[in-house]
Amino acid sequence: MCDNATLSERDNPYTRILTKMARQHRLFAVHWELTYRCNATCAHCYLDVLPPRARADELTTGEIKNLLDQIAALGGLHITFSGGEIFLRRDFIAIAEHARRKRLAIRLLTNGTLINSARADRIAALHPTAVEISVYGADAATHNTITRQPRSFELTLRAFHLLRARGVHLVMKTPLLRENVRQLGALRALASTVGARFQYDATLTAKDNGDATPLAHQLTFADLIELFRAEITAHDPAPRRESPRACGIGLSSLTIDPSGNIFPCVQTRILAGNVRAQSLKKIWNAAPVLRELHALTWAALPVCRACELRSLCARCHGIARAERGDLRAPARANCRVAVARRQVMIEKKILPPHFPIPAHLQEENFT
Repeated sequence: MCDNATLSERDNPYTRILTKMARQHRLFAVHWELTYRCNATCAHCYLDVLPPRARADELTTGEIKNLLDQIAALGGLHITFSGGEIFLRRDFIAIAEHARRKRLAIRLLTNGTLINSARADRIAALHPTAVEISVYGADAATHNTITRQPRSFELTLRAFHLLRARGVHLVMKTPLLRENVRQLGALRALASTVGARFQYDATLTAKDNGDATPLAHQLTFADLIELFRAEITAHDPAPRRESPRACGIGLSSLTIDPSGNIFPCVQTRILAGNVRAQSLKKIWNAAPVLRELHALTWAALPVCRACELRSLCARCHGIARAERGDLRAPARANCRVAVARRQVMIEKKILPPHFPIPAHLQEENFT
């Protein structure tokens, strides 16, 4: 759960439920990486993925169903299933069907290439809140170069058409890279053509194992400026930061990896426990790292709490830890985005011309 909601969003009944659950430290949402095996080898991926047929220490079907029971018993309501590629698990549909029997809402993250007509029928029968499919370019040449998987663009579009025909809610997800940022308009148009909501992310991170190779594909500072010039309008209001927290980490959600390790979130790989050794209830209620993160407000961030760009910053504690080994330090990746946003908002007269750059960033060269 993210706390960066507007006032109108906080008046939404769904948001009020989330806020109440977070306040009570009740489990609401789980992001579950079922496998790290994948049939693509995307150059920018934050995971150290395994080949499709690799032997992997993954939870068994029985272990997964038991854990789904535990999630439901804790009052969990929503699960995001991701990978790797979820459909490389032959038992995935059985897993998802068990989740639905436990009255859990489910969301699926996939590259779509393994979805055929029969599988689309079974996905539709699950009534997922959404199927989010990754698209990396508006044309086959761009997309296939990034996935390094021949025909992936063709097969991904097939998945959209099959699922749309069955009334499934679709989201086209695109990480913006140097290779595709100039295709943003075409990507939006493609999403509309296949009946999907379009969603992009301009933040790229190193791999979870520390390998910085993916950062070679991140947008340049000039790219960010051009992006925000196109995306921010003069009618956008000056931002206000009213929440005491940068994000909802440690409040009402957690991440599970293929081997049953529990982490606070996808980006923050601090081990809270393993479900093969402890019950999920014990981990959720007693893991020290979850208690620590539950208390991680802006006031606990020595530099960021006084930063003039705080209202422009989509700060991530996990990125800060990966970059600097400190959850409470500024995250340079977030800082550079905030500085770019500041420049464009000054250009568009949303912010005053002398809106300050904070002291800790004045010597930074983001170009």
